[in-house]
Amino acid sequence: MKHHLGAIFAAASFLTRLPMPQWVSKDSEAIAQASRWFALIGLFIGVVAACLLYSFTALMGQELAVVLTLVGLILLTGAFHEDGLADLCDGFGGGWERSRKLTIMKDSQIGAYGVLALVASFAIKLTALTQLSLPLACSALIICHAGSRAIAGLVAIYLPYARDCDSNRDNSKTPQKDAALPMKNRFILCICGALPLVILPLSVALALLTVWLVTFIGLIRLMQRHIQGYTGDTLGATQQIVEIAGLIFFVIYHFQTTVPQ
Repeated sequence: MKHHLGAIFAAASFLTRLPMPQWVSKDSEAIAQASRWFALIGLFIGVVAACLLYSFTALMGQELAVVLTLVGLILLTGAFHEDGLADLCDGFGGGWERSRKLTIMKDSQIGAYGVLALVASFAIKLTALTQLSLPLACSALIICHAGSRAIAGLVAIYLPYARDCDSNRDNSKTPQKDAALPMKNRFILCICGALPLVILPLSVALALLTVWLVTFIGLIRLMQRHIQGYTGDTLGATQQIVEIAGLIFFVIYHFQTTVPQ
């Protein structure tokens, strides 16, 4: 039991900025073995976001509550995945050759493409969560944060790691790159990611999964075309893009079910 709890805490230490007990192992090997629990941590992050949104809305209305909730998520996660999104856009948008794209993505400085991607990401999340009813917005946060981290964890099944093994910066963002993802771990990852879908009608859940599948396939092809593999940055970008795709889906679903035809 302590072994599983330690793995869950290790996953939380990697994906959040929450303090962990001293006995929790935080080295790369431990994080790699804990990657099967990333979707569970995503579920936790989504629940925290939903609680923040619900509480803040009761005090100040939904518009400002959404802004504070998004800021709270940035503080909770350290903008870990947002950094990957910015790096992917800088690399894929600013480089012509594979090696140049990987070099740009490794650079700690942010470029114009990255800035625009972060602004667009925040704007879409803000607008989407503001347009949804409060109950649906809370549900969307839980579902999208869990599901997006499960899908990001599956990228390594279909693509090889794109960088040389001595890339220290990306090693810190992708400790699971050298660890196999056995079928049992894939099952845990998918179950934790799909668990919140039970709150949706079956047809809606299947439609959302279809949107995520199309998004996932598109991202896999994009990575294959640009760098012939994946990096830690592309995993973070995958999480962000899948999350955004989910929120847009919920806005369309809300619009179709509430606006008179």
